[in-house]
Amino acid sequence: MTCMLSLTLAAALAASPACAQPSNQAVPARAGAQASPDPRPAEFDQTHAAWTEVLRACVKDDRFDYAKLKQDPAKLDAYLAALARVTPQELGAWSREQRFAFWINAYNAFTIKKVVAHYPLKSIKDLDGALGLKSVFDDEFIALPGHHPEGKDERLSLNDIENGILRPTFKDARVHAAINCASMSCPPLLNEAFTAPKLDQQLTAQMRAFLADARRNRYAPEQGKVELSKVFEWFEDDFKRDAGGVREYVQKYAPEERKELVKTAKLEHLDYDWALNDVERD
Repeated sequence: MTCMLSLTLAAALAASPACAQPSNQAVPARAGAQASPDPRPAEFDQTHAAWTEVLRACVKDDRFDYAKLKQDPAKLDAYLAALARVTPQELGAWSREQRFAFWINAYNAFTIKKVVAHYPLKSIKDLDGALGLKSVFDDEFIALPGHHPEGKDERLSLNDIENGILRPTFKDARVHAAINCASMSCPPLLNEAFTAPKLDQQLTAQMRAFLADARRNRYAPEQGKVELSKVFEWFEDDFKRDAGGVREYVQKYAPEERKELVKTAKLEHLDYDWALNDVERD
């Protein structure tokens, strides 16, 4: 009898459904069920690829094609939205180079956005306030929540980024060859985004190119003088901090064949051309 009961129990266990055993197989989703959205925000793209796309499409030598971008600003708008999603806490966890690149790119991208929003125009200075009482560079139009350098719950201006963040935080005068104020006398825009792995190389290349650019800095050995961009006058303290003086700084980054001239030449400054750095049109 005991034997018969054991055989009956064994048969019953053998016939029990497979779900009684632990299974490693995934349970299929019900028909029509939707996956829950990932609540985590997308990680910021440290290659700034979207901004590079805009620059590659619109930078033409030392000019920018504002009309082309105005026709289709979607990529620029998407990039600016990505910048705005970066929280102060997230930014603070990044390396110095990542933060430096972020703010250089932000300055340039928001400058372009400002011009495109009002294009066509002859100069970014056309956007100054009535009677010139407020510079366009003091216009608080940049929506980057929580990033105001004075801790204010307000939008930022281009001057807030340049003079409140870039200059005092990173203390590198090469930044003056990296940011572009949409004007002909500004150092030309690089045709790619600034990125942390290449930042030092990019900044040096930009400053060397700026000082080799005869439209923006001129060497006159026959007259014993060098005519420099107004940038070297306006931000003289930055160049003194980094090299001891403007002359020493220029000598460091000037073309090799001009270094001896810079040692003894009279230094003067060119008038600043605020005309828009737009591509030439027929």
